[in-house]
Amino acid sequence: MGINRRQMGLGLLATGIGGTAAYSLLSDGDLAALVTGQHADPIDLWGFIGGEKADFIRNPQVVAHLKRAHGLTIDARRAGSVEMVSEQQIFGQGADFLWPSSSVMVEMARQHGVPVRRDQVIFNSPIVLYSWLPIVQALMAEGIVEERKPDFFVVDLKRLIEAVIEGRSWASLGVDRLYGQVIINATDPTKSNSGFMFAGLVANLLSDGVATTDGIGRHLDAIDHLFERMGYKEHSSGKLWNSYLNEGMGGKPLVIGYENQLIEFVLGQPDSWSRIRTSPMRPVALYPEPTVYSAHPLLSLNQNADRLIAALKDPVIQDMAWSDHGFRGQLGGAGNADLGIPGVPSQLDLIAPMPDARVMVAVLDSMRSLSTL
Repeated sequence: MGINRRQMGLGLLATGIGGTAAYSLLSDGDLAALVTGQHADPIDLWGFIGGEKADFIRNPQVVAHLKRAHGLTIDARRAGSVEMVSEQQIFGQGADFLWPSSSVMVEMARQHGVPVRRDQVIFNSPIVLYSWLPIVQALMAEGIVEERKPDFFVVDLKRLIEAVIEGRSWASLGVDRLYGQVIINATDPTKSNSGFMFAGLVANLLSDGVATTDGIGRHLDAIDHLFERMGYKEHSSGKLWNSYLNEGMGGKPLVIGYENQLIEFVLGQPDSWSRIRTSPMRPVALYPEPTVYSAHPLLSLNQNADRLIAALKDPVIQDMAWSDHGFRGQLGGAGNADLGIPGVPSQLDLIAPMPDARVMVAVLDSMRSLSTL
């Protein structure tokens, strides 16, 4: 790979500080009021969020703390991250905030005329590949997956992508229980962020470094082909995750998702997890190296929504986000609580920055033009 550690560090740092400049415009008194939640009147706010945060925002403890400590009542409506920042019929409805799942969406929002007042990364969650233990064991025998620590699996995603593009069969990778050619399922990148992030990661891997506007044209056909092979693509990361769990190895052998989805499942459904964790058919998270962080920047569209940015940075809220839902903090580290889930690393070292908005717009435009043929 052509991405060095300095590039990766700068990419993560840029993600973490994306909204800090906005706070330099506030006085010390204003900032203190935002942090403590000492505001005169309670307010109701509404906006659009990525579906992966739906369980978090309706968590009764989160709801109660936002109301009690910050005077905020939140009406959050689901929309795809790409849709909410690029389709006027969504962001033009008069929402107070947008909460997509990638820092690239901030730049895209401004390009599409969204009146972004402030933005701040609230959470991070790395993009991972979900599979099933028999497939993982076969890919380990092929040298595509490595178990670095007990239950911590790293995948050579470039080799796997090349297998899909080349049309290789599951049998050629040692997975005799599956019929046909290797596919990886992701959400629709023109609608949903997890598919969008995967497209960016693929662009980086095929470019042997961070994809650029000068070089992306050489890889558009391969990226288009990879996503064409998927067939129908869900518009929501949550729906794809549910399909993965419901359809099992036969229906969804390899799925792109967020790390926090498995963590949230384990924490929220401990009885179900206790039944399947020792099963030969259990779900497994595979960490690409490098991966990309799905940052979750909150975009305030008016002054009232600035209070929500401060409220979501409240340490109590941040702790609940990790201990109940598996969202990492602003700099990508695990929270204070030990979740007791084997294989979840406290910190990931190899993080690549996403390609910039111009590159990603080129990728999306190529896919859209293909769908109209």
